[in-house]
Amino acid sequence: MVAVLLLLNVSKLIGVAGLLGVAANVFSYRRYHRKNLDPFESLLDEDQEILAEFPIDRDVDDGGFFFALATAPAHVEDELDDAWLRFAKETPPKQKEDDAIDRSKESDTDAKQESEKAEESFVQPMTVEGNKDDVVSEQALKGISVDTTRESVSGAVEPSEKMQDDISGNVGSTEENKETESTSPTSVGEWELVNQGIDPEKTAQQGPQESLEQEILAHINTEKMLECGTSIKVNKDTDQSQLGRGKGSAEDPLLQFNLPKKGRRLAKVAMDAIIQGYEKFMEDDEAKPNVAAWHNVSRPEQRLRFWSDPDTEIELAQKANVQLYRMGIDWTRIMPIEPLEGVESSVDWAAVDRYKEIIQKVRSAGMQVMLTLFHHSLPPWAASYGGWKEDKTVDYFLHYVRLAAEKLSSLVDFWITFNEPHVFSMLTYCAGAWPGAQPDLLETVTSVLPRGAFNKAMDLMAKAHLKAYEILHDVCERHQKKAKVGVSHHVSFMRPYGLFDITAVVLSDQMTRYPYIDSICERLDFIGINYYGQEVVSAPGLKLVENDEYSESGRGVYPDGLYRLLTSFHDRYKKHNIPYIVTENGVSDATDYIRRPYLCEHLLALRAAMNKGVPIQGYCFWTTSDNWEWADGYGPKFGLVAVDRDNDLKRIPRPSYYLFSEIAKTGKVTKCQRAKAWSELQAAAMEGKKRPFCRAVDSNGLMYAGGLDIPIERPFIQRDWRFGHYQMDGLQDPVSRLLRFMLNLIPLRRRKPTVHNDRSIESQTETIEEADTKMERIPVAA
Repeated sequence: MVAVLLLLNVSKLIGVAGLLGVAANVFSYRRYHRKNLDPFESLLDEDQEILAEFPIDRDVDDGGFFFALATAPAHVEDELDDAWLRFAKETPPKQKEDDAIDRSKESDTDAKQESEKAEESFVQPMTVEGNKDDVVSEQALKGISVDTTRESVSGAVEPSEKMQDDISGNVGSTEENKETESTSPTSVGEWELVNQGIDPEKTAQQGPQESLEQEILAHINTEKMLECGTSIKVNKDTDQSQLGRGKGSAEDPLLQFNLPKKGRRLAKVAMDAIIQGYEKFMEDDEAKPNVAAWHNVSRPEQRLRFWSDPDTEIELAQKANVQLYRMGIDWTRIMPIEPLEGVESSVDWAAVDRYKEIIQKVRSAGMQVMLTLFHHSLPPWAASYGGWKEDKTVDYFLHYVRLAAEKLSSLVDFWITFNEPHVFSMLTYCAGAWPGAQPDLLETVTSVLPRGAFNKAMDLMAKAHLKAYEILHDVCERHQKKAKVGVSHHVSFMRPYGLFDITAVVLSDQMTRYPYIDSICERLDFIGINYYGQEVVSAPGLKLVENDEYSESGRGVYPDGLYRLLTSFHDRYKKHNIPYIVTENGVSDATDYIRRPYLCEHLLALRAAMNKGVPIQGYCFWTTSDNWEWADGYGPKFGLVAVDRDNDLKRIPRPSYYLFSEIAKTGKVTKCQRAKAWSELQAAAMEGKKRPFCRAVDSNGLMYAGGLDIPIERPFIQRDWRFGHYQMDGLQDPVSRLLRFMLNLIPLRRRKPTVHNDRSIESQTETIEEADTKMERIPVAA
């Protein structure tokens, strides 16, 4: 009897605790909703022909505004033996760890034989002639690719003949581009870099396993598969059904192989979730390459040849009518060895002179220069002793800053000391997903504690910025040049998927949104904001919401978020009188359907924030040409210009390039530009067209961490995400759905919902023909 009473009391306590937990989350969500999700008045008149106008004819010091294009050394420079190139080439770190462990346990033969038997039961080995015991690695299979071509995309703004002729010297004439579209695997009308002749119709007619075997035998590229040049064959007795399926959708078995490898790796949580701090280790038998979509493209180490041939990118930026060019210098290239015997002996002075020459080319093209000093690229020699976890890195960095200031100050208009420091610290020192550190489980678990690796690195980078600010101002003043020094800070708009995800959202925002800027706001001439989209948190990762539009790299398209974040930052820091620059904004979209309305809507959000009183001086679009996107390799396509890597890196401007060029030239976003871009996207969605998506998604809708070597397909979404029109979904957890269902049964008089603008998509969106008629009256950028 006593036991029964005890159980009843325990059950009551559990019930009370559960109710208190629900109540606490409800309270937190209501508070979060009032602060972040309440409707707002956009202050834009959508009936006007000119929806937004920016004062590009004035200097920023006089209330002016600039348009810019942005890039970074690790994305574009060739002849650069930096940490990222080594990271892409090396064997996955976890695999190397396990190899070392295996060698230290050679005496334990019974365990070794058991492991080998387990592997053999999973998949029959592919063998290399001459050594039948060697199993082909996952990296060796990167040469296999699938035809995923699509139809050509019509342009948002047709380029004038003059503009086509101006660009033809480096990127090809219009006729050449058309010819390329029919023959080149990387033309603007196709998914770049993945087509090597596999016939999709033939594949559809055959069974998936039969097609898989035939295509492998027909298309394996032996030169890409093994550096030693030995030939490879598939064991004819191999059961193809035992081969690992692709990392993407279950419907597409041709994405890539997942051969078994022993090792511990990070859980498959979305990369952006790791940025926010949701990392955890788990045991898994699969080792991944460090950089996706890198091994299976032509000339990956050349990136965009910006070091040996900067003129191509500079000319594209010049023809896009931008007033400023954001670029960077690489710490590793300037100081290739640790300055143990003084700075002079560690500097590559020829590299300094070359950077000076490149920056002079930018200025000669009529553009100002924004220079980034640290953009996610830590010198390997610094990583060897702990990098930003060690105090001496601050001193080394300041030597580098002083050198750059002394040699380049007369050519630079804006300085960025650090780009997205919390992203670098999280992915390097917490997750180990980026080069620069290999944290063990204990370091990962304790990384976000007050004395953990993350906070240690952030504190030292704040200290480095404060001292670099003083150095840059002192040196520039001595050279009679006004210094403008800031940072580029990454912010995403985060919201919970369910009621019980609100705590994760709040804690993540507290870790990443304001702390770094709080620590340096006394020494900032501007705050750079890098914004790409929204993230829907569903612990322990990021949720792919089926009715939301996403970029190829898994970021939700949400222009309202830029407005909300800019006004939020201004409310917090307006007492410091600091202006803002959107130092990065863009979307990965090989089809170019999403990019054009994305550009228009985010500029409208920016203009609305300016109308609200936020002092914004400029807008940098990311980026000019498709480039290497960190650990995602060459998968996501962020460029206004496509790159044909199989045709000597030939540049092919997308329709969005001409739209951006027109906006940058006039400083205006017009009603017909917006209508045309939006109508073409909606037409593609209604036709059921699909586009590449570089994130795999599990059965629960959580996006995996790593990018895909070959993208899967995702349809365009019919949802009105234009600025001021996005209707926020309610919480989707079972408790919230049940409460909404019960409330709907109660016959209460409900208020009309407050929305940003009560006009529907149909009344707002003009047809493509109507927009084309109006566009004929607008001159195209020359």
